[in-house]
Amino acid sequence: MTNFDLESYERVMASVLIAPDPIVALDALDADERALLEPIDHDGLRMAALLVARLRFERLMHGSARAGEWFESDPRAFTQAFKRYHASVPPLSTFPLDEARAFEAWVTSDGAPRSPA
Repeated sequence: MTNFDLESYERVMASVLIAPDPIVALDALDADERALLEPIDHDGLRMAALLVARLRFERLMHGSARAGEWFESDPRAFTQAFKRYHASVPPLSTFPLDEARAFEAWVTSDGAPRSPA
């Protein structure tokens, strides 16, 4: 590849990493997008996707007492909401408070069930 486009690479990689099944998402890419990520180890991709989800969850739990209370009081509803959030909002936050704000904005705009409080 003679002209590497970092912005495109990051966009495509993020979309694959937040997909419910990163391998299916990888296979669904068009040829140009897939070429950005080749060669890629499928097991490594799965592990990276799990780590991204875990880190987002941890940031959210550290940044939002309300999300933590929701998780404690109704783990199933919270987990379903978090999965939808993770699949639809690109992972842009670095700090817990930023992740909490992004999650709250998503809950408000998505019409997701609200946390207790």
